[in-house]
Amino acid sequence: MSPNSLIAAAGVAVVGTLAVLRKRTIDDSEVCLLHAPETAKMGDGTELLNAINAECPSLAGSTTARFVPSMALPTADLQTCFSAVRERFGRLALVEYERELITTKDGGTIGLDWSPPFSQMPADERPIVLLSPGLSGGSQETYVQATVRRLTSEPYSFRTVVVNFRGCAGVKVTTPILYNGGLTSDYGFAVNYIRGRYPTSKLIGIGYSLGANLVTKYVGEQGEHCPLDGAISVCNPYDLASSSDALEVPTFRNRHIYTPAMLMGLMKLYRRHRKIIETGPVELDVEAINGIRSIRQFDNLITAKLFGYKDATDYYRQNSCAQFMPAISVPFLAISAMDDPVCPENIIPRKVFRTNPHLILALTQYGGHLGYHEDLSSSWFERPIAEFCAAMFHHTPA
Repeated sequence: MSPNSLIAAAGVAVVGTLAVLRKRTIDDSEVCLLHAPETAKMGDGTELLNAINAECPSLAGSTTARFVPSMALPTADLQTCFSAVRERFGRLALVEYERELITTKDGGTIGLDWSPPFSQMPADERPIVLLSPGLSGGSQETYVQATVRRLTSEPYSFRTVVVNFRGCAGVKVTTPILYNGGLTSDYGFAVNYIRGRYPTSKLIGIGYSLGANLVTKYVGEQGEHCPLDGAISVCNPYDLASSSDALEVPTFRNRHIYTPAMLMGLMKLYRRHRKIIETGPVELDVEAINGIRSIRQFDNLITAKLFGYKDATDYYRQNSCAQFMPAISVPFLAISAMDDPVCPENIIPRKVFRTNPHLILALTQYGGHLGYHEDLSSSWFERPIAEFCAAMFHHTPA
């Protein structure tokens, strides 16, 4: 995100701050859980909802299940942009990783960043949490590191691994394609590799933003045969076309903040690996690519071309995770904010949360997109994520 965009973001956010604060009430901060009338039973007979009520106070406690935004970041735009500011100017090193590179069947490279390093936590049978970052992101993202720090610390002490896809987080591109929000073959390859390496460890997958779409699509595709013991979705777009449409609305913040910021990461990814992409069979329109001004244009000219879709619309239609959610058969927690400017609350598939007994939606009034800042050093979603993982690891899945 450029300095001008940051200044613009601050200006837009401040304009609505007083109005937001006037409307906010104590009840607004409560977490609302949406689920089927009867939730699924775990292997030990415990109902999913009962496990959450008993072991996840950040989701179900009478006084603790609430998110109250930091007074310094009271609006969705400030919540959303603060993470980008920290990424650009902070580059925080909150955790230590040990990288392992694995090669897919087609010669692609995926980077697995393990934390703690094996020198600090030798291989054993403890539970493992897999994290999949958002659009063009990787293990260096502050929201990923903060979650890893929480999960690997007491009282949890889980093992974590960040799945960095082709070209992301310093992973080299070794085939003429990048990755996309529905490339579950790569994610499945990583999951199966980890499952093979740790056959007795329980596994939970977490996805953020576009990574949430990918993880959700995967567990839906796998259905009853899913090798994961549970999954968590944070700020999921659910419907890629609708999310793209929301960003196409010509508002000031879309045109000057969110679209430029997200597009910058995608274009850097493409340009960094352009030479090897050009060795492939797909001929891209370089002149048109130089004129890209939106995420949809990028997906039309690059993503759809590289992966054989007719266009961006076809790519969105085939890879939006909502259509796969009825088949999810493992405990699944989704965390979404109603004021998310990137993934609007109206595209959340509430019906499937009310009908599939394996799904729980934790809906908050505030939080922005991957924000959820209660203060300037942590995010609220770290707590329910850790609590849910602990609860699911404690109860054997059916």
